[in-house]
Amino acid sequence: MVRFAAAGQEADFDPAVEPLLRRLLGGGWVSLAGLAAAAELTVADAAAVAGELVDAQAATVRGCLW
Repeated sequence: MVRFAAAGQEADFDPAVEPLLRRLLGGGWVSLAGLAAAAELTVADAAAVAGELVDAQAATVRGCLW
């Protein structure tokens, strides 16, 4: 397992999502497509990981890029 810790919260994930998590830790804006590409996941899988982080209050969604 890979543990993601941010904002005083922790969440455990499959090691396959580590590149996605590292991209998040890099800061700045990143799209779901960018997260998916970082870990060679589908956008739906990247969205699921992001959703888990938001639910755990370890990450936030700041806006949408259109």
